[in-house]
Amino acid sequence: MANRLDFLPTRLNAAPVVFRGMTGHEVGMMALGGLAAGLLPGAIGAWLLGAIAMVPTVAFACAGMALYFGGAVMRRMRRGRPASWLYRSLQFRLARQGIRLRGADALITRSGPYSRRRMRYQPGGRP
Repeated sequence: MANRLDFLPTRLNAAPVVFRGMTGHEVGMMALGGLAAGLLPGAIGAWLLGAIAMVPTVAFACAGMALYFGGAVMRRMRRGRPASWLYRSLQFRLARQGIRLRGADALITRSGPYSRRRMRYQPGGRP
């Protein structure tokens, strides 16, 4: 029982909303994604203009835009869903592509027709 109180209701144990409807982990993922997306345009701008300061400037600007616009998108996507929905959804999409992460063995990725009744004739069985 390190940092978690098991006897409290689950809403009290949930991660708090930090910025624009996202939790701390989601803010971090969104900011890192924006930083990574801004590195290439910043490097191109630095090469064209000869100013090396363009790389971090564009990267941080992209991170800010990702937080601002990504928060609105995340809020719309997560409306009415549990807090762990994003992580499970990403895990399921990766498992369908063949990339297995920790805990992905419990996911059902096979789809097919299901029937509630028995077939009238079962091959190899009695009619």
